[in-house]
Amino acid sequence: MTSSIEITHINAPDEVSFERLVEILLAAFAFQDDIVDPPSSAKSVSVSELQWRFARDTLFVARDGNGNIIGQIWIEDVGKDAYLYKLSVDPEVKGSGIGKVLVEAACAFARDRGKQYMRLSVRIELEDNIGFFKSRGFAIAGEGVHDGYDRTTFWKMARDLRQI
Repeated sequence: MTSSIEITHINAPDEVSFERLVEILLAAFAFQDDIVDPPSSAKSVSVSELQWRFARDTLFVARDGNGNIIGQIWIEDVGKDAYLYKLSVDPEVKGSGIGKVLVEAACAFARDRGKQYMRLSVRIELEDNIGFFKSRGFAIAGEGVHDGYDRTTFWKMARDLRQI
């Protein structure tokens, strides 16, 4: 299926439906509801939040052969590195390689801008997500704790962009 997928770097807010991005995020993260603690911040994502993030960060979307948005990935510039977040694919096409293509596009974008590492956070409970990112060249680089918790709640992962 990925052969008919188009990955687009969105340059202007009128090139994308923020409502559709929210819809994909909510659907893609819904499976985590009874798994992660604390609950994912994606549960409260809104159009205005994504519009704010768009003004600050970089957005890539995946579109199917009909031009419909079916995935997204966001990149924050964090100095010498980049931070990947809100990778989400419409659950109806999950498992078809769209996430891999989005991650590779984000990493190439960051590398081309001289970033050394692509960083991200993944909840410790989400073993499939951890495995996915490991398969994309990420390694666990540390642990993190959400405010109010006394245990590790997420892994910090990193991929060396100088190796691609």
